[in-house]
Order: sequence, then structure tokens, then C-alpha cells
Amino acid sequence: MTDPLVFIVDDDEDLRDAVLDTLEDTGLSAAGFASANAALEQLDPNWAGVVVSDIRMPGIDGLEVAEKLAELEHPPAIIFCTAYDEYAIKAFKYKAIGYLLKPARKEDLDQALSQAKQLNQLQVKQLRAESANEDSKFVAHSWQGHELIDFSSIYYFRSDQKYLTIVHEEGETLSDQTLKELEKIYPETLLRVHRNTLVNTQHIGSLSKDNEAAYIPFIIIVNS
Repeated sequence: MTDPLVFIVDDDEDLRDAVLDTLEDTGLSAAGFASANAALEQLDPNWAGVVVSDIRMPGIDGLEVAEKLAELEHPPAIIFCTAYDEYAIKAFKYKAIGYLLKPARKEDLDQALSQAKQLNQLQVKQLRAESANEDSKFVAHSWQGHELIDFSSIYYFRSDQKYLTIVHEEGETLSDQTLKELEKIYPETLLRVHRNTLVNTQHIGSLSKDNEAAYIPFIIIVNS
């Protein structure tokens, strides 16, 4: 199957039509489906298209769709478009290339679709191999949406008032997460060296304590 290029899967007809209208401006052919079952029935295993799916739906939900697609030898690209942000980590586990929050902006959808078209089968296989380690990626809740960062590239997390700064190899990313929740998620990987700083232990070269057995952050050496 080569036409349509995009499957829209959403049980809300108004939202489904809104995404279809947005796609009309891009010149991409698309078809809308009110349920995941209906979309899967029409999906050819060799189809190299894009699935834009909601997550919470009656019957099979969007994550189950992603799981089924991931089992294919050549899975199509999947972009989630949902009103809920708590499924982002699970979504990226199934190698979603986009996670948009409703109402999705046209430019964000255009960017996600452009990225989907650029993915070749070799890239897909590489991404699936990386998914063997769920903690290999960190999902930052940035102002642009959900940004995927290689966890191994992150040096440390610094809390500054209501924002969290993620310092990594490519620069800095702001997020609305908290140090407390990150400590719960990564208890074996992150070390609190200060009330406002968590360090990725993968990048600690040496560490000392003061006379009160407190960590001294300025002597932590981050390996390049």
C-alpha cells in the first residue's frame, strides 16, 4: 500500500477531521479511522507510511497499536497526538518519532511528518535496537513539547526555581520536571550532590566528601 501516505486514528471525529484538514495543506494523502481496529484491518504489513494516533481510545488503544506495529519487520513510523502527557516514556519505548499534545500546532505536525518521511529502514532498525535499554533515552518536558535526549549524554540536572535545567553534550534543555521525581525514577543512576543538583553517575570521575560527610559538588570531575 502506497496510498494514502498517512493514517489518522482517533475516535473523536472533530479532532480527526482537524488533523486531516491540516494535512491537506501539506499535499500528503491521508485517511481517517475512528478506531485502531479499523486502521489495523486496512494496514498492509509492507506499507511504508505514517500513523498519527491518539492514545486513549475505546478498544485497542494507541500504545497497543504501536506495540503491534513494532512487531512488523518494516514498521511504519508512528506519531502520537493526544491530550495526555503521561504516556510519553512508553510511547518512545515503541520508537514513536513524535509526541504531540492536543491541540497540535500545524508547524509541529509538519515537522513530525517531515521527520517521518526522512526515516529509512536502516534508521528504524537502529532505533529498535536501541530500545532494548528503556533507560537509554530521557524524555524532557520542554516548552517545545517532549524532547528525547540520550541519557548517556546528560551530565547533570540543576533545579532553578520552577524550572529544571538539563545539561548535556549538545547544550542545555529546560524542563518542568522536578529533582524529586527524577530521583525516584533513576535511583541507581543519579546522585544528589547538592539540594538543587543531581549528577549522572556515568560521568563522575572522582568524588569527595567534607568533614560532615556531605558531597562537595565542585570537585566532581565530569569526563568529556
